[in-house]
Amino acid sequence: MIIATAGHVDHGKTSLIRALTGVETDTLAEEVERGLSINLGYAFMSQGSDETLGFIDVPGHRKFINTMISGISGVDMGLLVVAADDGPMPQTLEHIDVLEILGVARVCVVVNKVDRVDPSRVHEVLQQVDALIQPRRWPAHRSFGVSSVSGDGLDDLKDHLISTAAAHQRLRNSGGFRLSIDRSFNVKGVGLVVTGTASAGEARKGDPLELLPGGQSVRIRHLRANSQEVEHASAGQRVALAIAGKVSLKEITRGDWLVAPKAPPPALRLDVEVSLLSNAPFPLKHMAPVKLYIGAKRLAARLAHIDTPEGPLKPGESCLAQLILEHPISSIWGEPFLVQDHAETRILGGGKVLDPEGPKFGKARRARLCWLRALQTSDAQSALLQLLEAQLTVNLSRFWAIRNHRQVPENVFPIDEVREFQRDGTTWAVAEKQWQSASRWLKHHIDEWHREQPKSLGLKMTSLERALAHSFDLPLGLAVVEVLLRSGSLAHKEGHISRKDFQPAKSQQTLDHWEKLKAQLQRAGTALPLLTELLAQAQVPDSLAKQAIRLGMGRGELHELNNHRYALPSQLLHYYEHLSLAHDQGEALSVVVLKARFGTGRNLTVEILEHFDRLHLTRREGNVRVLLARANVQRALGVEP
Repeated sequence: MIIATAGHVDHGKTSLIRALTGVETDTLAEEVERGLSINLGYAFMSQGSDETLGFIDVPGHRKFINTMISGISGVDMGLLVVAADDGPMPQTLEHIDVLEILGVARVCVVVNKVDRVDPSRVHEVLQQVDALIQPRRWPAHRSFGVSSVSGDGLDDLKDHLISTAAAHQRLRNSGGFRLSIDRSFNVKGVGLVVTGTASAGEARKGDPLELLPGGQSVRIRHLRANSQEVEHASAGQRVALAIAGKVSLKEITRGDWLVAPKAPPPALRLDVEVSLLSNAPFPLKHMAPVKLYIGAKRLAARLAHIDTPEGPLKPGESCLAQLILEHPISSIWGEPFLVQDHAETRILGGGKVLDPEGPKFGKARRARLCWLRALQTSDAQSALLQLLEAQLTVNLSRFWAIRNHRQVPENVFPIDEVREFQRDGTTWAVAEKQWQSASRWLKHHIDEWHREQPKSLGLKMTSLERALAHSFDLPLGLAVVEVLLRSGSLAHKEGHISRKDFQPAKSQQTLDHWEKLKAQLQRAGTALPLLTELLAQAQVPDSLAKQAIRLGMGRGELHELNNHRYALPSQLLHYYEHLSLAHDQGEALSVVVLKARFGTGRNLTVEILEHFDRLHLTRREGNVRVLLARANVQRALGVEP
């Protein structure tokens, strides 16, 4: 469990950690000289098992509030330290705000330096701090009076921390590994090293990782957790990673992320839920400039309101918003953040990330608002059911990816209430009643088209997609089309979708032209003419030939060998019988042999054989054909049995 100190400067945070762990966290010469923490300090205390308590000593001075914010992000407990002689100070309140905004689950109050005052003063300060903490998110907090110098109260505090850690439950290996880098440096003989607090997942020596936002691929060479060389590290541990890859120290900045491969990509827009502190100095207008703190990263942003009431966001209010960033960053659902005013003089509020890839347009549309409001729900299954009840088609692959899951979990929904389907490698889900509604709509829409356009082959797929997009989410509509095509309810011919049994109405003129073409082909016997010759012989105008040919093919009475030649089923059956006879007599089914058997030229022989290949009656192997199963010949050719 990771514990971070918080509190006003010179209230004894560093000395308290030293008394608890025996580790001096002020390591910079300037820190030792001034007695003032500038950088984050780290110390660890064994619990007598494989588990370790980790302490982050964050600076309390106003000048170093940015460092304090980066150190406190993602910890499990806040150790609020208040000096008994001074009592609560302005930065005490500010640090309490930071702990609450960043969602720190537990707080323990420590009134330090009790050796300097009488017991009544200790009691008074404890009451003052309890009054500050009670209205916040930690009404069940514990308070202790201690002295880092004399050791008074330290054993009770230590016992409490150890017992809390023993009961603490963290999903250490849940999801992909994530670590926000707070320090990076080169070590002679080791190479490039980065440090941070692992916020999710698990990493092992040799694992591949990605450095974001740059996207460089790296590999873990060595790994230290809680100041010890280890083979693997988990969420909730302080980690130092020696990494190898095509990356240099100058390419890494504070707040970059090391993540497991295939994590959500960096983005310039984060959709969030944000709250202003009740004591925020001023409201925030739409597109107000702010400083954003997320993980160990600090950067400029603008806060765009999504669903605020009229006017600016007032102190104490919350809303859905979009943070528009100056640089892309990596994030996931639930990541806490904090915002200050642009000049970085006051903490204004904070919240958590809902969608780490917010859209540039349409962020206030109904479907988008339903998506974000569902993401405000902590329980994933409840959020999904909320989306399905809103009649949305849910991209499950993305829903779970932004929650840092490597794949879509199985058996999340009742099988008879929710339909899952795949499209282009993406898993989707929709309520079964919504699926059935889309299916009924689609059938009705195509029936109406046939009624209004009786001569048309059906709806072009592009037109159908546009119609579907107006009534349903397009992935749902296309999935329904695919299922109905597979089931035989719909047919797809020449780029058109129709009911399977539908035949377009033809004019008498088109019927007459088809009969002329059919009769001329029958007269041609086995000498299949080119289309231009056929039209001239049948006296069918070029402008009307296409409709007549389409009618013959739609009836299954005509085969298209290519754009220039057509054949009747009976003609193709004649050629197939000669091919089959050559096979039975042991002849090689080459073009040369079959050309003689067919009594045709080379070009026509090749065209016939390629058509047989498409019908899966033959298969080309080198310069010869292999005869496939003959049981389906009549059906494949459309010959009446």
